[in-house]
Amino acid sequence: MQQIAFSFDASNAHDWDEYIRSSSNEHAYNAITNWQKSWGVEPYPKTLILEGPKSSGKTFLAKKWAADSGAIFIKKLHELTESILDHHKAFIIDDFDKKWNEQAVFHHFNAIAEKNKHLLITSTKLPKIQLPDLASRINATNKVTIALPDDDMMQMLIFKLFSNHSIVVGPEIISYLIKTLPREFPEIVNAVEKINSYALEHKRKITIPLIKQI
Repeated sequence: MQQIAFSFDASNAHDWDEYIRSSSNEHAYNAITNWQKSWGVEPYPKTLILEGPKSSGKTFLAKKWAADSGAIFIKKLHELTESILDHHKAFIIDDFDKKWNEQAVFHHFNAIAEKNKHLLITSTKLPKIQLPDLASRINATNKVTIALPDDDMMQMLIFKLFSNHSIVVGPEIISYLIKTLPREFPEIVNAVEKINSYALEHKRKITIPLIKQI
């Protein structure tokens, strides 16, 4: 049964129940949820790098880990003082890219490791690092990767995105979108939002002809 679309804001966007798991992100999910048993590797057993495409859930996992571990997010311009290091058990460098100051990241990395604290670094794609000492540490750190969405992930994601707007679509709609859309999280999210907005504005049911028209 097709439904006419209407606006609805999901209220539990950061619940574990909202997190979609498939083979593309299972390794990352396990690393975050079992962090006390399995995290890094020598020589940095308490440091982990989480890499993955935009909108793939890296920050979601980082926030969940922060809630569980007591980790704090380090901002680009933060100074990591002895007092901060002594009063926190874990730290997060979120969205590490070329805009970060390499010397500052090198200092953070060393200070956290020397204090035997946990560190999570997330990145869409690790930048080409110019500072040799930082590059050697990043290369020696355990990395887990969220892959591009597979069919199962796309199916669950599309279903969830429509459900967040209280829309029920048939399996033929989801199957068509899986075959049509690029395997990029932002593109999938954007497409569903466009479909929903158009159907809402024009008071149309969501059908394959409507999607083709959009």
